[in-house]
Amino acid sequence: MEHIFSVQSLDELKQVMPESCGAIQLLGHSQPGDGGGGLFHWNSHSMANPDDGIVVAATTEKPGRWHRLEADPINVKWYGAQGNGSDATAAIQGALDAAAAGGTVRLPSGKYTITQPLRMHQGTSFLGDGLFSILQYSGPDNTGCIQSTTPDLNCAFSIAKINIEVFQENAWGIDLRGMSFSRFDHLSVHLRKANTSGFFGPGDGKSPYYNLFTSCHIAGTGDATKNGCTGYNFTYDAETEYQGANANQIIGGHINTCHTAVACYGTGNVFYGQVFEDGHNGYLFDLPPGRLNDRSKGTINTIAGLYTEYINNVVVQRHESCTVTAEVTHSTGYEKVFDGISTKNSILITGHEGRLEVARGFVHRNITIHE
Repeated sequence: MEHIFSVQSLDELKQVMPESCGAIQLLGHSQPGDGGGGLFHWNSHSMANPDDGIVVAATTEKPGRWHRLEADPINVKWYGAQGNGSDATAAIQGALDAAAAGGTVRLPSGKYTITQPLRMHQGTSFLGDGLFSILQYSGPDNTGCIQSTTPDLNCAFSIAKINIEVFQENAWGIDLRGMSFSRFDHLSVHLRKANTSGFFGPGDGKSPYYNLFTSCHIAGTGDATKNGCTGYNFTYDAETEYQGANANQIIGGHINTCHTAVACYGTGNVFYGQVFEDGHNGYLFDLPPGRLNDRSKGTINTIAGLYTEYINNVVVQRHESCTVTAEVTHSTGYEKVFDGISTKNSILITGHEGRLEVARGFVHRNITIHE
């Protein structure tokens, strides 16, 4: 029969002589009750790399490691994240690294200051409790709070039930580079500074492709007509200015107080059941500059079930080859429902037919019925 001892903190666990017991109850990472505790068992044959969360090395020179018995899902508090607004960058990155071979990292309710991008590994999930699992990002500009460890590759991830607050101008909530076949569910992104984006996704020929976004909510700051905030920024690659974000599905979600709710330079994207309020542009479709002189150019994107209030220009078409198929259920407080170059090959259906010239629905495709 083994005796189970308890220790107050991780530092105390490291000091325990392994031969004194086979199992130890850790009461907390730094102090009892801080969420970092758990039951550990001594494995005298283990030489696993210690990470001070799941695997802990003793200060003794004896071979072996302390191993956490219940290690799924991985909790950021095991690595020292407090959730009290203090800097948790290294702690959360430690938890994400522990899931490098796959697994789920849990972010309990609390406020976590992040000063550098958090890097996720292929095939991992990052799961919070909801609105009160808050990442407060103040990292460098032109970075996202969450990004792929390998942005040049095509990798799949899952991120859900997390609230990201962006406090750095020219930064983003999630950097989609290297993210394809991924899921983003029930996320909130609050843009606390101008010229920020909820999701930043320049296409590179591999990503961001085939992603699914459900019930993701994005809020800008200040005056939406000039704050430079963009909800979904599906822009083009910086090197060739040729590729866009393709074949993504955005279902539901609310975007408010953003200069542009969705900027899209890719093709085959579907936007269903979204709600936009208080902004300058709803959807803005354009062609990547590198494709302007192509013999074959153009994009095709689809909108269904859109609801808007006080969006000045609901659908914006910046290049005539950007084909739009849109069904607008309700709009109020607008200047134009369609602000475009050409209606050729596009379809827009709206219930505001005839009240204003700029709000009329149009169909410019021939429909043939065969009996």
